[in-house]
Parts: sequence; structure tokens; C-alpha cells
Amino acid sequence: MRSYDKIPENEDILLDLPFYEGVETITRDQAKPHHQNVLLINPVWGIMVPSGIGVLVFNGSLSGRYLELANAACVDLDFIGGDYSIAAWIDWYDTGTSLNIMGRYELNVSGWEHYLWRGGGPIDYLTTRHHHAGTLVAGNPRSGCYSVGWTPGPGVWWFMGISRTGGGEAQLYRNGIAVPMFTGGLVDPETSAQDLVIGARYTKNADYYNGHMWRPRIWNRVLSADEWLQIFERERDWFGV
Repeated sequence: MRSYDKIPENEDILLDLPFYEGVETITRDQAKPHHQNVLLINPVWGIMVPSGIGVLVFNGSLSGRYLELANAACVDLDFIGGDYSIAAWIDWYDTGTSLNIMGRYELNVSGWEHYLWRGGGPIDYLTTRHHHAGTLVAGNPRSGCYSVGWTPGPGVWWFMGISRTGGGEAQLYRNGIAVPMFTGGLVDPETSAQDLVIGARYTKNADYYNGHMWRPRIWNRVLSADEWLQIFERERDWFGV
């Protein structure tokens, strides 16, 4: 078996949370930076059958289940003008409101976020959004892009991938394949001093994720289309996809 650092897709990976623990209130970063333990707030663990993969169960309610990593411990995730990629396996359930997957931001001020929303039709959106206190985009302190077709579950697993080139647009991937994008112009976010939050709004009191999640990951580079597909093909059988 190849070591972690010998797997090409792990090059320049900054955060990798495979949820090996299964029963604890922290989860450990497997990426080379080895950030301090990420805190699990009100965690509920689940197991994928028959693979035995440990996943986290979120309930989208005010009981407040989410993960947090303090700003001071993740300054390398303060993306401004550089490239980044973000991934996670998600099985999300509609709650009639936005569901935040992951973000390190302050609304209309700074940082980046990625969230799900079921629109009219229904149209199921996955959105990448950046925040800008000093640079207004057409009078709006937010800029973003999105894709559609992210059907909610339960029992519908998607491998979510996002690659963003600094100064340019983002490309979203679903199950290893690039999807059509809708954008109004994605502008570099302003520097942020917020915590990394997974599964909730930056204020940690709203937009709670609902459903299951496995292995959120962050890179400081753009993954290629081949890399996205390789990761999906390597992991898909664990989720029956």
C-alpha cells in the first residue's frame, strides 16, 4: 500500500478529516500540516454498511451539530488570491433553508463558503461564495457561482468537488465530473480571521447542515479533472455509488 504522501492527489493537501475516530468529540487532521484537533460540537457518529466507513450525522436543527477549528490554528486556509480545492462526500436532506457545508468567512466582510440550497422548481444548488468588505461587486459585498442538480437524500450520496483558480472562476465537480456553472463573477475574497466551520453558518447558530458527511478535504491548489475522477473512483464503492 502506498504511503499517504505518495498518493498524487494528496500533494499540497492542507486539511484531511477521514473521521477515523468513530466515537470521540474531536477528529484528527491527516494532512501534512497536522492542524490541531478539530472539535465536534454535539457529535453523532454513524457507520456505512457494509463498508464500515465512519461518517458524521447532522440534523439541521438548533441542537447545533457542527465542527470548528480556531482561526489561529488554520491561517493557511485563509485563501485570498491563491488557488484552492475543497471536497467532501455528502448525503444531504432538505430543510427549506441554506445548509452550510464548509466555510471560513464573515458575511459581507471576508472569506469563503460553500453551501446547499433547494430552490424553486425544485432546483438543487451548490454555491461557492466569497465575501468582500472593501471591494463591492456591482454594489454587492458578495460574489459567487453555483451549479444545479444536487438532489437531496436521504440515501443519495454525492462526491462534491470544488476547484477555484485565484483571480478566476470556480469549477464544481459532481462524482468526479465537471458540471455546468452559473456565475456572476467570482472575485478574490478578502482576508478573514474567522474560525473554520463545517456544517453551520460562521456564527455557529444557523444554516445547519442536515444529513451525513464524510472526509472533508482542502488543498491549496487546483485539482485536475483526472484527479477528481480518480478520487471518486477510488472511494465510490464505500457509498454504493
